[in-house]
Amino acid sequence: MYHQGCTVRKNINLMIATDLKGQGGVATVVSTYAECGFLTANQVKLIVSHSTLDEGMKWRMLLRFTLALVNLMYSFVIYRVGLVHIHMSSRGSYRRKALIVRLVKALNGKVVLHLHGAEFRDFYRDECNELQQSHIKKTFLLADHVLVLSSQWLTWMHEVIGRTQDVSVLYNAVPSLTLDRHQVQIGRIAFLGRLGARKGVGDLIQAFALVKQRCPNAELYLAGDGEIETYQTLARQLGLRDSVHCLGWIAGKDKLDLLTKTDIYCLPSYNEGFPMGVIEAMSAEIPVVASRAGGIPDAITDNEDGKLVDAGDVANLALALSDLIEQRTENQRLAAAGKRKFTDNFSLQSVIPRLQNIYDELLKS
Repeated sequence: MYHQGCTVRKNINLMIATDLKGQGGVATVVSTYAECGFLTANQVKLIVSHSTLDEGMKWRMLLRFTLALVNLMYSFVIYRVGLVHIHMSSRGSYRRKALIVRLVKALNGKVVLHLHGAEFRDFYRDECNELQQSHIKKTFLLADHVLVLSSQWLTWMHEVIGRTQDVSVLYNAVPSLTLDRHQVQIGRIAFLGRLGARKGVGDLIQAFALVKQRCPNAELYLAGDGEIETYQTLARQLGLRDSVHCLGWIAGKDKLDLLTKTDIYCLPSYNEGFPMGVIEAMSAEIPVVASRAGGIPDAITDNEDGKLVDAGDVANLALALSDLIEQRTENQRLAAAGKRKFTDNFSLQSVIPRLQNIYDELLKS
């Protein structure tokens, strides 16, 4: 029995992530968790530690992170915190989240550490000395459970970091899309993501120049921020000014309009975690041509539910795209197979119960 005047602290969980109004895969993932009701169902309070809207303004980035630390400590004082789910990528994100992991453990909290960064392996191998690598290993070992985005990242976690227990693959998930495929414009190829070398955008434009030789009516739409002027210049140099369209970052209705008319989705990346764009395309029943990078082979099996090429292989990328423009039956077969695979593996109905099980097991331990 509680004495009169005593206050029972509310049970909550915390999630540390980027601003949902910003850009990028983490914002999309967490927005999906919010929109499907997962955060509400688990009494999850979101603490924003970073925003892409602050980039270039160091004082705002520092202020936001400082406020996040204060909010975190305040939450441990006034609530009974069950677990803290921390979304982390490389470089600055790692440094921020490594501090938060240690703070949560100092407060006797439980940590779910969710690794997103497509370039984290390169960051660890090429940009960190032995002391920094040891710090990274310690950070992962401090967590009560680690989530990675693909089987490739699971192997890396086992072999390089040495974390073999309480580490799971949790695929990114998106809501299922049902679009009017009668509006598809044959030969329209779409790319969604940050325009840069890591995503293979230069390779895609060069491959598209070869596609145009076989399929003169083909069009390429590049939707994303990044090095837009660089790739507009490349398109002009290749005589593709009128066929390559740089849309900038798009979302909401604009993105749905693009996907509705898209014939093929293409992502020829060199590094990936588990790309949201690929599973969005699969959910919309758009055939995917992508590279064998990161978690992409977990999503796409070559010639079963999409087409895979080696990163940097411009000739085979062009061949795969041209074939799917010309071979309409094969285009439709891969699109339908991709939709089935999405439903079985990457839909909210498939992924959210897995995350719920991890929460439930950790909270009762």
